[in-house]
Amino acid sequence: MKSLSKLFPYILSLLVVLLVGFYLIRMIRISRSLPGSDYACHLKIAKQKYETTAGSRIELTLSIANRGRATWTSNGNNPFYLSYHLLDENGGTIQFDNRRFPFTHKVKPGKSIDKTIIIRSPLHEGNYTLEFDLLRENLFWFNEHGSETLKILLAVSKKKWPEEQTPINLDYGKYTQYRSSFIDMDTIKYLIRLTLDRNALEFEGQTGKVSGFSAGDSYPQIWLRDGNTTVSASKYFYNAPFLASWLEEHLAYQKEDGSLEDWIDSQGQTDKNTTATDQETSAVQAAYKVFVILGPEWLEKKVRGRPLIDRLEKSLSYVFDNRFDSSAGLLKGAHTADWGDVDLIDEGQEAVYVDDRTTWTADIYDQSMCYQACLSLAEMMDSLGRIEKSQHWKSKASLIQTNTNKLLWQSEKGFFRVHAHLNSSRHDFAEEDIFALGGNTEAILSGLANEDQSRRIIMNALERQKSFEISTISGSMLPPYPQNFFKHQLLDDPYEYQNGAQWDWFGGKLVNAMFNHGFSRLAREKLAEIMAKNVTNRGFFEWDTKEGIGKGSDYFLGSAGSLAMAIFNGYFGLKMGRESLTLAPRLLTDVGMIHAYLPASDRFIAYSYRADLKNNKITINYNSNFPKKGTIEILYPGAGENTDWETRQKIKRVLIDGKQVSFRLIRKNDDVLIVFETDFLEHRAVIYF
Repeated sequence: MKSLSKLFPYILSLLVVLLVGFYLIRMIRISRSLPGSDYACHLKIAKQKYETTAGSRIELTLSIANRGRATWTSNGNNPFYLSYHLLDENGGTIQFDNRRFPFTHKVKPGKSIDKTIIIRSPLHEGNYTLEFDLLRENLFWFNEHGSETLKILLAVSKKKWPEEQTPINLDYGKYTQYRSSFIDMDTIKYLIRLTLDRNALEFEGQTGKVSGFSAGDSYPQIWLRDGNTTVSASKYFYNAPFLASWLEEHLAYQKEDGSLEDWIDSQGQTDKNTTATDQETSAVQAAYKVFVILGPEWLEKKVRGRPLIDRLEKSLSYVFDNRFDSSAGLLKGAHTADWGDVDLIDEGQEAVYVDDRTTWTADIYDQSMCYQACLSLAEMMDSLGRIEKSQHWKSKASLIQTNTNKLLWQSEKGFFRVHAHLNSSRHDFAEEDIFALGGNTEAILSGLANEDQSRRIIMNALERQKSFEISTISGSMLPPYPQNFFKHQLLDDPYEYQNGAQWDWFGGKLVNAMFNHGFSRLAREKLAEIMAKNVTNRGFFEWDTKEGIGKGSDYFLGSAGSLAMAIFNGYFGLKMGRESLTLAPRLLTDVGMIHAYLPASDRFIAYSYRADLKNNKITINYNSNFPKKGTIEILYPGAGENTDWETRQKIKRVLIDGKQVSFRLIRKNDDVLIVFETDFLEHRAVIYF
């Protein structure tokens, strides 16, 4: 009898043969069940029809089976994704390419997975079809290899806003509406309203009932810098508590040294990203916007026993006491990307807090925000008769402006450097070549930059967009910082998050600056690009890739606020101060009408505009309950920037209600403005040229 050890090789060989045979039989069975293609899938869903409102988000769960011979992976070159085509009810294509949904792990032949995704619904009411398919990026869709798609029906209704119940006209009315022949303008208005509505919240706080806005789906708290930007949109649709109470609640959490938190929430939680230096300056700027509407009496309202104006002053004093570098004569903050709050050395959440490893800089964004805050606080002090304090803050603003120009302005380049290092740290690349959109834009808006500097900054922004092939003017850091310069995963790659991605938060602000600094034709062009991107994405996102694909938080309030600023203040030219009113339409040859209402002050302004180039005239009908005289600035709508100044001066006359009035011409960069004085009772003005 042979020993067991001698039989072992034969037994092992037999087992191998059996296993191989079993595997071959199994593969034959699988191959018989699969189509004759490497790329085939079977898609299933529980429901075949969904109902939703325009601009909302729908959660869908699809069952996906790999019926082909290739393994699916969303890593590497030409990754596999799930996506869909948006079709009309007759099967016509509306939008072929839409959001890609990656697979979290490999899907081998014969395997199935369930995948839950979020679909952004169309922005117009109607019946649609979503046609789902898989694709291999930049190569093909599975349908091209004979695989069947999955079609589901989608019924979309439009959310109705209260102001839409009143037909737009020039009479007094408690609503804000506009219409324009400018494409996408009405759709963006809907997105602004939707974003405000989605983020609106109310709760009981330290100061009583608090009304305000969260910053986006990923930011459920009330943030100071976001709230500051939001007022540009919310003031047209919401009452005084939504403008003021959230800020009063923030001030109730003020520390003894005057510092303010970044955010508060409905549960009484707070926090501060100490790498940033814009919390207190954002609060003062926001307060100024509310003061313009509510008046100086609001500034004397007490918050936890102290007048609001005193808390604002203490907050700005904190900045100079704790974030002022005496050697540079400027504010300091951690080394981040422009306005950002993520430092360059940390990989996790600690990246938003300063420590003994922090690299300190003086950046253009913080100086611009501080300059504006100082001037705003000075004007508020003036309104209360505190003349010495007003002069004090004006001198602080002058100090910041002087030292910013000395240390940060680059005359040879035509823009402010992102920051100057306040220690010996240096980089092995030309950081001074980086154009920082946020800080340079705020320099224009605040007035820190003079007219020549503003013009050169705008020209640089336009040139950078073109040379770096960014889909809109919103590119944040161009060029971006190099690969892995920032350790945090949000910024370690170029063109992501604050490291070079698109941010409409500042792109919209720059468009507004362009309208107001004599580049209206270019501003309209750039506004159109931003609006088209957001319409394609069907919403406002925190940031976008350089190609324009939405990323980060959805329903992002900063984008909505900045686009509202570009539309109401820039394009429609509504410039309402506490004691002043200017109408400065920048509609060129568009036909438009606006009725803007401020619920917090019961103030309204309305006008209709039409340029008739065939008969060489512009007609503007206007009305308001503003009690004083003001100014109207009409942009000459003829040929563009190449038209010579003499031709542009051929304005024949201006008539108000048929009576000729005096006017003057102002040339501002590419724009020629026809300017005349008027009261704001109901009138009809006609400009002949």
